[in-house]
Formats: sequence, C-alpha cells, structure tokens
Amino acid sequence: MKRNVKMHEDEIELETTPADEHKETGFDQDSQSQMRWLYVLAIGLGFFTTGISWSVYNSYLPAEFLPTFIVGDLQNTIIGAIMVLDNILAVVIQPYIGAKSDSTRTRWGRRMPYIMVGTPIAAAFFTLIAYGWAVFGFWFMLAIITIFNISMAFYRAPVVALMPDLVSSEHRTKANGIINLMGGIGAIYAFAIASRIFKINSPALGALLGVTAAQVGPILTFLSTSIIMVVAVIILFFAIKEPQVPPVDADKPREIGIIEAFREVSFSEDKSAAAILGAIFMWFFGYNAIETWFTKYGNEILGFAVEDASFLLTGIALSFVIFAVPAGLLAEKLGRRNTILVGLLIMHASLIALWFSADYNTILGIFAVAGIGWAFVNVNSIVIMWELLGKVRIGAGTGLYYAASMGAAIVGPFVAGVFFDLTSISFLFPLSLVFFIVAFILTLAVRTGEVGDESKSEMAA
Repeated sequence: MKRNVKMHEDEIELETTPADEHKETGFDQDSQSQMRWLYVLAIGLGFFTTGISWSVYNSYLPAEFLPTFIVGDLQNTIIGAIMVLDNILAVVIQPYIGAKSDSTRTRWGRRMPYIMVGTPIAAAFFTLIAYGWAVFGFWFMLAIITIFNISMAFYRAPVVALMPDLVSSEHRTKANGIINLMGGIGAIYAFAIASRIFKINSPALGALLGVTAAQVGPILTFLSTSIIMVVAVIILFFAIKEPQVPPVDADKPREIGIIEAFREVSFSEDKSAAAILGAIFMWFFGYNAIETWFTKYGNEILGFAVEDASFLLTGIALSFVIFAVPAGLLAEKLGRRNTILVGLLIMHASLIALWFSADYNTILGIFAVAGIGWAFVNVNSIVIMWELLGKVRIGAGTGLYYAASMGAAIVGPFVAGVFFDLTSISFLFPLSLVFFIVAFILTLAVRTGEVGDESKSEMAA
C-alpha cells in the first residue's frame, strides 16, 4: 500500500546541510528547520509501544505469573534469571539490528520494516504469555516469553533511530524528551489503568475468553496492551514517511556494522564517543542497582512493607516523565554535556541524602528530585551518540547506546548482589554513588557531541 504524506511548512524540516551534501546523503533539508510537536508525538508512538508493554511485563510476570509455577528456595533466583532474559537478548540483538537498519533499503524506508514486523509479532505473543500462564503451562509460557523478547529486541533500536532520521540536530534533545515522555505515558498506563483491569473477575468474560473468572483480569490486561501496541504502530505507519536515502555504495559503503562501530569508537583520536559510552554504562549500572535492590533495602534496613518500599520508586519514575521535555529544552541553553553534568550532580546529592534518610515521605521527595537529575542525564546522552556517529550511521549509534545500557542492566544488579552478600545491603546508596561519580568523570572527557559537531567527528560518514 502506497502512503502519500503531505508535509506542510509548519512541520519538522530535515537537518540543514550544505547543498552538495544534500545529494550525497539523500536527505532533503531546509535551512529554517522548525519543530512540530504533534509530528514528534506520532514518531513517539513507536517508543510508546515499548514503554507500555515492558511496564505491564515487569509488573506482573515476576509477581503473579512466574510464582505460579516456580516455588522453593531458588524461586527468586530462577525468576530473576528469566527476567534478565530480555536484557541478554537486547544486548545481543539490538546493536546488530540498529546498525543493520542503516543499510536497509525498502519502499517503506530503512527503519519501518523492522517496526512493522516486530511490533505486531511482539503484540501477539504478549497476549499469549497470559494464556500460557492461564491455560498452557510453564514451558509454553517460557517459549512465548522468549519469542516476545526477541520480537521486542528486533524493533526497538530502529524505532528509536527513526526520530533523528526525521528531526534536525538542533531539535533532537527536545524531541527525545517527547519520546521519553511517550514511554513514560505507557508506564503510567501500566500502573494506573492496567492495574485496575487486572482485578476484573467475570464468569461471563471467562467463558468468552476460555479461562476462569479469576483469570479474566490478567488476560484482559495483556490483551488490551497488545491491542494498544498494534493501534499505535498503525498510526505511526500512516502518519510518518521516512526520508529517501541513496542506495548503499557497495564499493565504499558509508554505513557500518556494529563491530566496525565499536572498532571506530575504540580507535578514534577523539575519545568523546568512548567516554560517553563508558559514562552510559556506569550511570545505568548505578541506576539499575537501585531499581533492583531498593525494595529489599527499604524492607530490611528501613523496615517498610515491601509494597510501600516499592511504591517509593514511583517518585523517580513520575518525576522523570514530567521533566523529560524540560531536560531537552535546558540542553538548548546549557549544551548536552553540561546538562548531563548538572543531572549527575543532582543524582550525587540525592544519593547522599538517601543514604542518611529513613523517613518515608522524605525519601519519596528525594527520589522525585533524583528523577529530575535522571531526566537531564538520560534524555541527552543518546543524542550525543547520534551526533558523533553521524546521520548516515544513526542506527549504529543507537546500537552502541543500547549495548552499553543493556550491558549495565545485566551486570549491575548481579554485581551489586554479590557485593551485598559480601558486605551488607545497607551500602546500596554508597555503591550506586561510586558509579555515578565515575560516570561524571567520564562525561568530563566528552569534548564533542553538541549541535553541529557531526562535521567535526571523524566517525561520521
């Protein structure tokens, strides 16, 4: 089906480059680039599908579905191993697919094929996860979980790379704030709406869905999420038209694979890309340690009920959503690197305060402040990678980002757990603080990656 999308003057224009570069890159761009917010929201629907599905997945799989089948002394260990499966598959698949999408050429674009294949498959298998729990048993559910995770990893990097393909460099931090806002809205749906759907108990609906009355709520929670994912990606498909790009030069390809991207980052004279990748790994290490272990810390060290300790993390999540767009706006004034440094300093202060805090409401407030810092850091980091790798290699830059962040998500909680076994979980915040301090030092070494620095980067094609 052919899509005809008319671009009006008030819509986002593509990045401004010299006229001779227009022919070379194939990107039609205008010197007076403007940002149309609703257009970026349409692009954000792709990231919204990941936010809504992962939030529901992480809320109910370890707490409700897996404990039905997994019992005994090793219950938490086995559930933890299954829950880290998505990160393992992501760190293997996402970097490769991100770089691969740079050299993909189809009538629908270079990112859209991955999105249009991966999203519907992920949505279908997302619902089947719930049916595996309710009807078909553990091994069926585990197989479906694996396919779901592969499908999600298949399209996440291309859907994130889609935005910088269409948005000029000077607007990417703002646009990335909107993209993160869309992901946050998906998370809010999981906490505020899906949690209510999960409680539905209806014999009539049970008969219609082929499950018991008590299983209706969980089935509908996953089914409704799948439907939302499909609707969102259909809107994305018809609302967005990817820019035309020239064929890949077989003799001197400008696009590179993920291994070559790692090699160029490692041996580049400008160490900005290596420094920001190291910083990304470090701050995600510190953040994931808190996300994984704070509930246990709150219960064992502070004496809060498990559900109350878990709720405190809502402070950082909600604050992140609120300040995602302002984080992009601030970067226009201070610069990307400086905004990240401010965010890291906020995180340092918050972690020190949390170390010495035991009052419930005080901790909730400190987490809300930490969410501001986390937004400043997270929104501005990937745009630096896009700038350094260049417009032709945006998928490779996205892949490198996810290699670092997902690698930390795998290693961080495990290393922290070993450290706590050797010492005490009371050292949660000092441990996290150490990694955020290292991230700060590495960020200081970032010299390029601001708006317009693509022309200075030796890695940009």
